[in-house]
Amino acid sequence: MDITGKAKELGKMIAESEEMANLKKYEAEVAQDQRAGSLLGEYKRLQLEMVKAARENREKQEIDSIKEMLLSTQDEINKYDITRNYLESKSKFDKLMKTINDVIIFSITGEEPCSPAKCGSCGGGCK
Repeated sequence: MDITGKAKELGKMIAESEEMANLKKYEAEVAQDQRAGSLLGEYKRLQLEMVKAARENREKQEIDSIKEMLLSTQDEINKYDITRNYLESKSKFDKLMKTINDVIIFSITGEEPCSPAKCGSCGGGCK
């Protein structure tokens, strides 16, 4: 089998994985739940507002206020089953994809993608 065929096989295996099934399930729940959508939308809006406030060198009190709202919204997201399940499933899927990418990189280069010699290069630090 050629490289493209192997890539298709890998893609099919990822599509059929438990991580992908859970992600799709919880994405659908978020899409159908108004509160979940509102919470995630508000969190994204506050993140953008925080970046904008920092970029514009706004007063510390205003930035702290935005940060407090951001943390409060994050707490609500983590307490609400639908959004928490979605974020957990997304994290597990992202971890699977990172592991797959790391294996591919290792297979090509013979080097661990995040080894002590490259510590910090991936932004995640060594595990």
